[in-house]
Amino acid sequence: MRKLVLLFVLFSVSLFSQVDKKKQAFNLQLSNPFESNTSTSSSLPSLQYKSVLDKEDNYLKKYSILNKTSPSKSILEENKDFKNPGEEIKDNLNKKLYDKPIDESFKSNQFLGQFSTKAKYIKITCRDHEYPDGDRVRILVNDVVFIPEILLESGSKEYYLDLSKGFNKIEFLALNQGTSGPNTAAFRVYDDKGGLITSNEWNLTTGVLAKIVVVQDDSPSIEEEEK
Repeated sequence: MRKLVLLFVLFSVSLFSQVDKKKQAFNLQLSNPFESNTSTSSSLPSLQYKSVLDKEDNYLKKYSILNKTSPSKSILEENKDFKNPGEEIKDNLNKKLYDKPIDESFKSNQFLGQFSTKAKYIKITCRDHEYPDGDRVRILVNDVVFIPEILLESGSKEYYLDLSKGFNKIEFLALNQGTSGPNTAAFRVYDDKGGLITSNEWNLTTGVLAKIVVVQDDSPSIEEEEK
């Protein structure tokens, strides 16, 4: 009877031990898979990820706008984009005055030559041969006013004059000296066929004349007489 009881006790202990092992195995299987294992994770090597811009010869870093620096500029520095146009004109006028001092010859009437032509009329062109500064002239023909006033500009102005037979005295009178002296002009004279008769320049003070003489000779040439 005792043997039977002892056998029953041993069987119960063995059975309880097996049930406890199965319970532990079941608990291990139901453990949370998302729980971090500190011992395992700490043993893994750490990886370092570097930016592509950390490489010195990298194309993106070499040409990145972040590397471009703008030079510092004082707010007191002059900005030529907003320069007053009048200042440039003033500088040019001052330069003109400096480059062209008033010579004594500018204060006397000037004779610029005598020319002959068979043309019935001539074309006179004139302009300011330096920086236009408001120079004005008057044209007289045989002491009679032909053009009362001409404002000399950078572009040439044209005037046509019918010639009288014989001498035609053409005078250019300086009415002023503009904003800086002297009165400066370039002129050309053409015949009725467009041929150049003469060209010249003058530098005059106010009230001074530049004069040319054009002789109109309408007598037939030798070639015309032979015809």
